[in-house]
Amino acid sequence: NDPDAPEFTKAEAVSAIKDYFSLFKGLAKWITSNQEFIAENGYTYSHFGRKRRLPNVFSSDQGIKGHTVRSGLNFLVQSTASDVNLLAAIDTVEYIKKCGMDAQVFALVHDSILAEVAENCVDAYCQVLRGYVQADRGVSIPGCPIGCDFEVGDDYAFGKYEKYESVWDASTTA
Repeated sequence: NDPDAPEFTKAEAVSAIKDYFSLFKGLAKWITSNQEFIAENGYTYSHFGRKRRLPNVFSSDQGIKGHTVRSGLNFLVQSTASDVNLLAAIDTVEYIKKCGMDAQVFALVHDSILAEVAENCVDAYCQVLRGYVQADRGVSIPGCPIGCDFEVGDDYAFGKYEKYESVWDASTTA
């Protein structure tokens, strides 16, 4: 438990969830439809064809069954997001090569695309990447746009490990 996390009443939480589903109207129907499919079939396919077998949906233990259905829903979101990110990274690298932008994608980590970008290219890079991440790839939940956030820093860790730099420097010069 995070002592700095805000506390909410149950009524506030219920209200926030209700507001969320009213904002993204197609989401509740999508969730229900996929929960039913997973529970009936014991598997699901991502938009790009990955299959996730979920035999524990047939468990007589309702806790195991519920966890498995939620795991299947998570798979649908995470695997599709991963594939969308991969396709966006591929398209972005092609764009960078074609246009000679001073940028280089160097890793994909979960739902992130990591790149080294010259300061004078950051805004243009972000615009290009956003376009490719949010491109219509035939997968969407009506009324639920794909989000795309950017963090720009001097290093991948955003300075979290600066206190160790003197240790690393000493070990590489010894």
